[in-house]
Amino acid sequence: MVEKQPEIDYNLYSRQIAVFGAESMGKLAKMRVLIVGMRGLGVETAKNLILAGPGSVDIYDPELVAIEDLGANFYLKEEHVGKVRRDTASLDQLRELNPYVQVRAVDNLDAEVLKNYNLVCFTHTRLAIS
Repeated sequence: MVEKQPEIDYNLYSRQIAVFGAESMGKLAKMRVLIVGMRGLGVETAKNLILAGPGSVDIYDPELVAIEDLGANFYLKEEHVGKVRRDTASLDQLRELNPYVQVRAVDNLDAEVLKNYNLVCFTHTRLAIS
C-alpha cells in the first residue's frame, strides 16, 4: 500500500525543497515532534521547526512563567508571570508562524504519550518519566 504524501505548499517551501528535495520535504511534513521545555532553547527550537514545516509540533512546559523567563523566551510577557504556564503563554505566537503546522500544548507526559512522536526534544526538564 502506498502512503499518501501530505500536501506541500511549493511557494512557501521552495527553498527547502531545493535543499532537501521533495521526498525529504514530504517526510518532514508527516513528522510529529514534541519539544519539552519552553525556555530560550525550547522556544527557539520550536520556532525553527515550525517554520521548516513538520506535520505537528507539540510543546510541554508546565512551569509558570517567572520574571527571569522574560529574557529568554521572546513570546512571554509580564502579565504571564506567575499566572500562565510557559507552554500556554507561547502557544498562540508559535501557531501564527506557519498555518500548515499543527501546534498544540500537551497537558502531561508519560511513556505512552512519548510513543506518539517521531522526535522528542528535551531542552529543559525536571521530570521523571515512567
